[in-house]
Amino acid sequence: MALGGDSRPLSLFDQIHPIYRCRQQHRCDDRTVLNLPPVSLFTTNADAARVVSLPPPRDNGSFGVMKRRRSYRGFDGSAAGAITKEQLRDCRFSRIGIVGLARADLGELPLKTTPSGGARNPYEAYVLACNDQDLPNGLYHYSALENSLAYMPCDTLPSAETVLGGQDWFSGASALILLVANFARTAWKYRHPAGFRVVLIEAEHIAQNMLLAATANGLVATPTCALNDNVIETMLDIDPVMQSPIYAVAVGTRSAPATIADLVDWSAVEHPQ
Repeated sequence: MALGGDSRPLSLFDQIHPIYRCRQQHRCDDRTVLNLPPVSLFTTNADAARVVSLPPPRDNGSFGVMKRRRSYRGFDGSAAGAITKEQLRDCRFSRIGIVGLARADLGELPLKTTPSGGARNPYEAYVLACNDQDLPNGLYHYSALENSLAYMPCDTLPSAETVLGGQDWFSGASALILLVANFARTAWKYRHPAGFRVVLIEAEHIAQNMLLAATANGLVATPTCALNDNVIETMLDIDPVMQSPIYAVAVGTRSAPATIADLVDWSAVEHPQ
């Protein structure tokens, strides 16, 4: 099965996301696809008997970066849009960078820039470099302890679009950073189902730091969990039982044209905080 006049087979992402599939074929909106009335996306205190108003959030420092962060997929894939090694470093280190080791009964535990359940540090980061001023295109492993990149030979390097389940709007990204979980690290200490939850939640902590680092560097970035597991497992040569790709963040330089997935005109925010 393929999209419209496209002869390519549907990716897993296409198959399980009917909204995306319908947009590609008919450019229809969410209400047409789901045939349901809109659902409110926030809750107010309008009906509360007592409401305490808080001062507006600050605009300086890290608070200003948080307010500026937006997901955007319109990447500039040209040579002029290449990012620097320093920008990529900040994005990587902010995610899983190890800033020290703490001695404990369980051995040396890594202290990171993001919280980790039991300090088990279940994630490894891999970089698919596509448009970096100082880094040859290719696949790299990031050592959080050493703050270094190791080149990983790959017979056939897949595109970012292929790695991300056919999402062609990521084709211009300068780099794709993959978060791969090593479940054995957390399961060694937490041998109950909640340990799995802890691992998944940590991916969000890590990705948010990276998104803020990209914003602080004047870049755009977007996270996604629509991954082509088979392609990634083969590319990284990992054990699909004990290791799994969980999340990815694409980062790059902003281009003027938005993509079909960038649904909101962020210049028309009606309720600024």
